Amino acid sequence: MRRPARPPCLKIILTLLLLCLPVLTARAASDHFFFVQITDSHFGANDNLERGRRVVELINQLPMPVEFVVHTGDILADLILDPKVVDRTLEVMADLQPPLFYIPGNHDIHKNDSDQALAVYRERFGPLVQVEEIGGVVAIFLYIEPAARDWPVIPGYDPLAELEKALVQAGDRPVLLFQHTPPVGGFFRNMLHRGWPEDKRQRWEALVSRHQVKGVFTGHYHKDELHWLGNTPIFVAPPISGSWGRQTSFRVYEYRDGVISYRSLYLQ
Repeated sequence: MRRPARPPCLKIILTLLLLCLPVLTARAASDHFFFVQITDSHFGANDNLERGRRVVELINQLPMPVEFVVHTGDILADLILDPKVVDRTLEVMADLQPPLFYIPGNHDIHKNDSDQALAVYRERFGPLVQVEEIGGVVAIFLYIEPAARDWPVIPGYDPLAELEKALVQAGDRPVLLFQHTPPVGGFFRNMLHRGWPEDKRQRWEALVSRHQVKGVFTGHYHKDELHWLGNTPIFVAPPISGSWGRQTSFRVYEYRDGVISYRSLYLQ
């Protein structure tokens, strides 16, 4: 007995599904990945270099594939003009297996001697702004401090103009934004403290709100915090540094189709 022929419309649907399958597979692969954030290592002070060395070992042993590692600032303890500290820092971090991106913090390019500090940072650590594509996602690594605190003044460098340019170039693609200081005020000594200058914060919020920013990743406060700008999470990560009795930790993030989750890992 002959099987009844499939209706023409069913054949068309099956054909379209088969044609789309490679595209769907590629999209799934590009929209799911892991990355690691470390922050506020303050290398050059206390035992922080040893803490950093142990963190590098732990990251290299992670069982999941890590697309990249980002250091969200305060790499050094106001010691960027000490070549020995810079050399030891880069020696420790060079053992990382995934690609590494740096962002300077307020203790890297500081108010005093900012011209010299900036020159050393660019030569030894990299540019102030980097934009990378990970599959279908755009990662922006941005030096934000002149907006967060109105210093240092760097001729020709406006971090919010750089952010706008990168976001426009990203178009409709999802964005991950990495910077050192969060736009929210701090809470310590049982008090809320002033955050960014109001005009800069409003400008930053307008830019982030208008684009497909899926998450903002910061440090600076040496503790674990989560804030929201509309539907955009602002993650504040705890430090490598042991200042104020902190236990060294770092975060492993998972990005899947625009949704971000993370796990915190600690040194014993």
